Amino acid sequence: MNATPVQLADQLARAARNLQAYTEQPALTGKRELPTPCADFDVHRLSEHLLGALVMGGYAAAKEPLPADAPMTLTEAPWVAFPPLVDRLAAAWAEPGAWEGETPFASSTYPAPFAGMITIMELTVHGWDLATATGQSFRADDDVVATATAAARQIPEDARANGAFGPEVDPAVDATPLERLLALTGRKVA
Repeated sequence: MNATPVQLADQLARAARNLQAYTEQPALTGKRELPTPCADFDVHRLSEHLLGALVMGGYAAAKEPLPADAPMTLTEAPWVAFPPLVDRLAAAWAEPGAWEGETPFASSTYPAPFAGMITIMELTVHGWDLATATGQSFRADDDVVATATAAARQIPEDARANGAFGPEVDPAVDATPLERLLALTGRKVA
């Protein structure tokens, strides 16, 4: 992975805006309880997980630990809650210092570039989960998929043990880069 911080910031912004496009009101209305490819989540719980990724990613960019009162529960519909969070996330990672040093992220401290790449992966893979669950056709830019794949390859095997990833699936011979990423993270693409 040889992307520069400027390129990574651009990819992260595009991944976040891409996710937001799949959370519009017509696509999600009445679909809260639908199952998703992510076995532990219905559409509502997946949307809350994505809310957490947007919030946590913003704090990671600012090198700040996630406060205890950070919003992790959807109190508004995703089409209302996500746009300002997407803007904040993109702006936070656009700061040059965001990609330097280490940062608190999830329950540990990671190199800042890895935290940003994990955020790209979360928004891309779970964006696909959400789109698939709600009957939308998901697309992502090739460079975003490449960064998400690089991040997924760096996640330790205990991510599978704790349920963050399912068991790796063999992709089809002619699988696209996105389908290969999904297979790596345990998703079966029909």
